[in-house]
Amino acid sequence: MVKASDDDVKTFTVVIDRGHDDVDRGAIVEDESEFEILYALVAEITGELTSDVNVIYHNPTGVHLSIEERAAQINALKPDLVISIHMGFSNNGPRQAAIVLNDKNMEFAKSKEHASSLITHLTKDAYFSTIRTEVNGTALLEKVNAPAFMLEIGNMNAARDRYYLQTNGSKRVSINFTTFLNDLN
Repeated sequence: MVKASDDDVKTFTVVIDRGHDDVDRGAIVEDESEFEILYALVAEITGELTSDVNVIYHNPTGVHLSIEERAAQINALKPDLVISIHMGFSNNGPRQAAIVLNDKNMEFAKSKEHASSLITHLTKDAYFSTIRTEVNGTALLEKVNAPAFMLEIGNMNAARDRYYLQTNGSKRVSINFTTFLNDLN
């Protein structure tokens, strides 16, 4: 029997793009911005990763970038998967979560496969018992050269969702997200 050496194991690289920055702070409700809530959430996400998964937080300082600049920087990292994290914004109450895909992404089928796996992991938390999936023309997802999807987690217009993501709910999201990441490779 031949045992694989550490050199034989390919590291799976995931870029997590927090969809807003210090200039475009996303939705702002009651002096809370999508940028700030997601900054704290994304910082918790990786928990204890296995050695064969590499997570890169794109633009951790929040410098303002155009979609084209974001895509070019992400593509230069040569990721195996890109996840852009946002919060929704509607007057329809708590949203829980949604996965957004772009059918013009060059790796659309693989994007759907990874998104389905994340849904399986996130729905272990009763708060996210239903996660919608939609396909639209989100530009960043089309411009990156890797499987990609957007995770809209919560609704900025719902105080309940904002509270959940800023308290113990963020820990549950982090645990389930980290398990998803560890299962990628």
